[in-house]
Amino acid sequence: MPPIVSDSHKEKKKKEILASALVCFAKKGFQVATIDDIVGHSGISKGAIYNYFKSKDEIYLELMNTDTKETYESLVKDLGTYDSAIEKIDFLFNLYLLVDFSNKDIKGKFIVHDEFKLHASRHPELAEKLTDRRKQYFVDLLAGIIKEGQESGEIKKDLHPEVMADLFWSMINGVTVQSVYTDYPFKQVLTEMKQMFLEKIKA
Repeated sequence: MPPIVSDSHKEKKKKEILASALVCFAKKGFQVATIDDIVGHSGISKGAIYNYFKSKDEIYLELMNTDTKETYESLVKDLGTYDSAIEKIDFLFNLYLLVDFSNKDIKGKFIVHDEFKLHASRHPELAEKLTDRRKQYFVDLLAGIIKEGQESGEIKKDLHPEVMADLFWSMINGVTVQSVYTDYPFKQVLTEMKQMFLEKIKA
């Protein structure tokens, strides 16, 4: 009879696998990193890893979903401390202005996300999952804030909330991708984008 493994032990193992996977993905890139790399870093056997995850894609999706959910819950809590829609949008811009791209771990995390987006673009099932995640956690969040501002009179009523939300995230994604260049003035560019966006939406 096989030993009984507690739920807490399973959860601990999953977290160890995910933590090792993130390190390997950030170091080598999602495409190049292998399950063997994760085995080597974590010390967990390949068979044990496959007991928890069917593939490298599944490992990444779990990493992304966990990170996104935790970040989203924290964001919603922080946004709740602001009454003004403009203040909420300013707060979101400022969060990214605080990102330290000189930190290899932080920079690596953004690069891994971008690599996986390209990988998913060739796989319809993965692309659909990313599309659902984008709408649920990113577009809907910003569109909701825009609608609040329109109702309060802070934000122009003729703007399309979802389009403005996509514009916001396009700017954020754009500057994070560009940060791969060592001479890219990330903070200056994002500061200019923030000013232009706020001027665009204010009533």
